[in-house]
Amino acid sequence: MAVSTVKDLSSLEDSFHQMLSSLQIMKDIRGDWGGDTIDEFKIMNKEIQSMKQEVAIQREVVEQGRTDLKAAISLLNQFQQLASVVTHMQENLPEYLPRANKHHSGASGNIKSDKEKPVPAGKNNSQEKAQPKANSGKSKLIPSIQYITVEEFDGVSKYIKGRLQYEQVNNAVDEVNKTIETKYMLMARPRAKLSEFDMKIVNACRSQENKETKGFYFVIDNDIKRWSNMKLDPAGRSMLTVLRTLKRLREIRGPGNLIRYAVS
Repeated sequence: MAVSTVKDLSSLEDSFHQMLSSLQIMKDIRGDWGGDTIDEFKIMNKEIQSMKQEVAIQREVVEQGRTDLKAAISLLNQFQQLASVVTHMQENLPEYLPRANKHHSGASGNIKSDKEKPVPAGKNNSQEKAQPKANSGKSKLIPSIQYITVEEFDGVSKYIKGRLQYEQVNNAVDEVNKTIETKYMLMARPRAKLSEFDMKIVNACRSQENKETKGFYFVIDNDIKRWSNMKLDPAGRSMLTVLRTLKRLREIRGPGNLIRYAVS
């Protein structure tokens, strides 16, 4: 068997033993180590040198295979970790991530206040939601603020956002949206379905409207305090400033100290 025809180390070993066996037979037949036997040894020596080269090549292949195997195992571990992270993210997506404009339905139902007792908002909220704004003449959807992105938040000056976190600002978006929806759903109800208490709130809201607010949906501090869980402390004020800076809200001031936060 020629060395060039072997396919593995086992075949090389078999070839080597066959040549040794052949030489031993030739010696026994010839009776001694003659010149022709020495020539056979020279041929065998060349075969052995070829074997050494083949073994060296096989060793390089094995070492490269070990290196490739280690790299493959490392990549597999990285992919498994990445898959675990992606699965966790998919199963725990925060509600405040940017997405299509979200119409908050959670604000319907009873109107709650930290300072006031719950006031019934009606028995059929789905029907009330479809009712037009009072005196509008046609059905209108209540607008809501879009969530901010991480890039937008990072672009806000440090002196404006201070120590606020990205999640806090998007939580404020939820609270403002809830306030806007609750306020304008209340104002859209027919007068016959309003209690005396609700009528006072609606009248107060109407009194805040002027020619500058025409076409805008807005809330004021008292609305936020009445219909949301957002605190108007320094942090809460900073959140509103961030939303105004990012053009999610616009301020309409006056008369006096009255500030309206209108959906841009």
